[in-house]
Amino acid sequence: MRCIFLFFIGLLSVHESLAQDTFFQLAERDTIELSADMLNGDDQIIYIQDRWRFQPGDDPEWSEPDYDDSDWSVTSTNLSEGDLAFVDWDGIGWFRIDMKVHENLREKPVALIIDRHLGASEIYINGEKVYELGNFSDSPESVVSFRKEAPVPIVFDSNEIQVFAVRFINPDYSITGQVMGYNGFRFHIGDWETYQSERYTYLSRNTGRNMLYIGLLMAFSLFHILLFAFNRSEFRNLYFSIFVGMLAILSYLLFRAELSFNTLDSLFFFRFLIIAEILVLAFAARFTHSIDKDRTPFYANILILFAVVVVVISWFNPGSYFWLIELSILLFVIEILRTLFMLFYKNRGGVWLLGVGVLVFILTLVLRLLVNFDLISGSVQILNMAGSGFLVISMSIYLSREFAVTQKKLKIKLDEVQELSKKSIEQERLSKEREIERRLLEAENNRKTRELEEARSLQLSMLPQKMPTLQDYEIAVFMETATEVGGDYYDYSIGNNGELVTAMGDATGHGMKAGIMVASAKSYFHSLVHESDILTMLKRMSAGIKNMNMRMMYMGLSIIQIDNNRVEMSSAGMPPILHFKQSNSSVQRITLKGLPLGTKVEYPYSTETLELEKGDMILLMSDGLIELFNSDREMLGIERVEELLRSSEGYSVNDLMNQLKQLIHRWVSGHHSEDDITVMLLKYKPE
Repeated sequence: MRCIFLFFIGLLSVHESLAQDTFFQLAERDTIELSADMLNGDDQIIYIQDRWRFQPGDDPEWSEPDYDDSDWSVTSTNLSEGDLAFVDWDGIGWFRIDMKVHENLREKPVALIIDRHLGASEIYINGEKVYELGNFSDSPESVVSFRKEAPVPIVFDSNEIQVFAVRFINPDYSITGQVMGYNGFRFHIGDWETYQSERYTYLSRNTGRNMLYIGLLMAFSLFHILLFAFNRSEFRNLYFSIFVGMLAILSYLLFRAELSFNTLDSLFFFRFLIIAEILVLAFAARFTHSIDKDRTPFYANILILFAVVVVVISWFNPGSYFWLIELSILLFVIEILRTLFMLFYKNRGGVWLLGVGVLVFILTLVLRLLVNFDLISGSVQILNMAGSGFLVISMSIYLSREFAVTQKKLKIKLDEVQELSKKSIEQERLSKEREIERRLLEAENNRKTRELEEARSLQLSMLPQKMPTLQDYEIAVFMETATEVGGDYYDYSIGNNGELVTAMGDATGHGMKAGIMVASAKSYFHSLVHESDILTMLKRMSAGIKNMNMRMMYMGLSIIQIDNNRVEMSSAGMPPILHFKQSNSSVQRITLKGLPLGTKVEYPYSTETLELEKGDMILLMSDGLIELFNSDREMLGIERVEELLRSSEGYSVNDLMNQLKQLIHRWVSGHHSEDDITVMLLKYKPE
């Protein structure tokens, strides 16, 4: 990718050299040796030597492994201007290279790293087509160039010698050669898992940082355009706002260009980068001109007009007139530095702020060059952001200082006593109004807090104060609400013949509506629990909740009925029920699919029956447990709960519940849970 050099603008792209260091592993007949041992190191890359056998034109037989290519020329796949001086090239051709693949790389996925790729290609290994980059066609107008950034998975077969052939076409080579300096491609081999992980890490790390930086630039731009809107005579704010806005656009384009790697996407963004770069420098120069009140605007406006002309020319002819683009950039940089020097010479007040910004920016440039040459460690992107950000801030502070100085001069001309008197009266009035508003808000907050606390007390009073003590079962319950009034619910009932029915529910949302839903569920549960079977109870409860017409409010519910060691269970929109078997320390995940109560009255809910053995346990939970997030936004998941159950042999339900609480507290690490958490444990312990 051709680099954009921004000397005065804060965001500089990292110069990428078209030539890379390569490590040649040459055997007889230029065979590359590939082994997993070569993947050692931080980059996990095997650099493929850049000496391929090449033949212009197109013949499908050239993919065959036994084809005699000894009379082919040897060249770089880069197809730079220097390479094309020794080969014939009309946009299409074949490249071949032999690879001696060690057995530790055979029949396993490796990453074909696309270092750069202009056009479309077909990749053959031992005569078999394994991948197509873009949409290949021998008709140039039908070619769709490759634009992805992710590494490509390939698998070598069991043969030791692999013939790697690439059928390549670049219908835009007349443009790419002029603008980007090369026309071909560059491949490397890497560890598949490493490069998949690095790609997602790069996106997650850099996207947020770049978007934050661009957002800050846009905030500066908006702030100063508003200053200009309220004071139309202060054009410095206008020029500075356009300068920072274009810098934000340039930063975004650079970020997108980095994501596009070296495909034709780079050429697409390159056109916009040229425009943004020229306009950034043009309005930076216009801003420095506006500081000098003695300068007539005619000369500065001519520079803006010149920038517009260069933009139009570069858009339609980015390659042919690249010398004009470079010349205009150089002229703008020289003009900016010349103007700043003249302002220092005239001892213009406050210009030292701009000088400090420029010095810091130049320092970051030097540090960036040292990082690029591996003389020091650091992030080029952070240095770019720091340098350009400091420059923007120094300019903004300068404008703020100028505004303050102007205001100060105006205040001197006013009647100081009257002004101070008016301010004192106004301040007193505002203070009284704010005090009244503060007290009203405090009273309202106190009232709402009392109401929520009363609602919370009412909801908790509806839950069982303690679980029943049974001869053959140990029972423990844990609940933690996310807000003052939660949406989780648990209950139990013991029939006349000793059977136990327990319920656990989860209402959608939190707050007062969830509390009302819990109260309704409790009422229906105790009204229906011993009148019908659990399936009929679910349907009748769903009908009753649906008739309440509480829009977008539903109730998930799990019910289990226990008679001695026989357990019958059903569920409506709740997480799986876990069954721990002590005999083999296994955990069975029982998933009973069903819509939450209140959605569809006649939904065909299902049941499942278990025969418990001594030491077996049943765990019911709300979704707040398995969807609990840690500080890295990872969910706890059901697997960790199952693992805790599998290691619970010999634990009482209270001990196991304490272990579960400790797991929850370690996972959230002091953060507040976003959803209610309710867990019920039952352990069968017959005498």
